[in-house]
Amino acid sequence: MTALPDEQFLLLNALWLRKMATRGTMEENAGLSAAAAESCLRSAADHQLVRVMGDYYVLTDSGRRAVLDHYDSEFASLRGDPELLAWYERFEGYNARFLELMSAWQTEADEAKERTYARLARIVERHVEALAGAARWIPRYSHYAARFERSLEHVDSGRSDYVSSPMVDSLHNIWFEFHEDLLAVLGRPRESLED
Repeated sequence: MTALPDEQFLLLNALWLRKMATRGTMEENAGLSAAAAESCLRSAADHQLVRVMGDYYVLTDSGRRAVLDHYDSEFASLRGDPELLAWYERFEGYNARFLELMSAWQTEADEAKERTYARLARIVERHVEALAGAARWIPRYSHYAARFERSLEHVDSGRSDYVSSPMVDSLHNIWFEFHEDLLAVLGRPRESLED
């Protein structure tokens, strides 16, 4: 299969990372306008890459294959880049700390959550800074930085659901999606075509 057009990849990748999403969620996570998303979804439906389930979309097997094939064709040349691999190793250090703090935040008593969140926010802020470096290889990674910043703002204004709720674009969701995206760029997706 030939590589997907850029906007269609962004939209279908957002769906692949979420597994199931509304059009609005895909638009937001892909950074696309409503008109661009509608056009991409229409084309994806015509090519049987997506299936509609009420208000939600899911990828078909062909859609999953198209997304993973796109990663293989577009990012194969980066997979041996020593600078990107070093960046990835540093990220995995942040990842371990993020997961540890997220687990603590989810299980701690309310009085301990504020201090844990402050440490979690510092990890996310460092990651946002590091994303500027990664964006030189993969420019769309700057959109993850913007999503993290929006979620931090929501939490700082009292919306604690933006820490880990699966129902919003929470820090936990964005982090998980970014990690999955990065693994796919490196040719190590958790989900294979055979899954």
